[in-house]
Amino acid sequence: ISAQETMVTTKWLVHKDAVEGVDYDPERMRKVWEATNDQDRRLAEENQRGINSSAYQPGPYSKTYEFGVVNFIDWYSERVLANLGAEPAPYLKEVQAQ
Repeated sequence: ISAQETMVTTKWLVHKDAVEGVDYDPERMRKVWEATNDQDRRLAEENQRGINSSAYQPGPYSKTYEFGVVNFIDWYSERVLANLGAEPAPYLKEVQAQ
């Protein structure tokens, strides 16, 4: 919704032939996802409190622990540039060569 507000929507997908109460229990699914979403909410709120702190200083992603995020950002940036007909940034070419 904004930098300070998020809406979470949970949807459950079951096989088209699944029978409620036989193959799955909606109440059990609700309880599991309510707990999962609550844990995620608390993590997000704590992270946001840290980012909102006057002591917060952004820094680079950790190549050791956040390589998945780094790889995704590099891939996404490359795709956007390719779709715009632009050349990848020099550092993206280095990553691809490795």
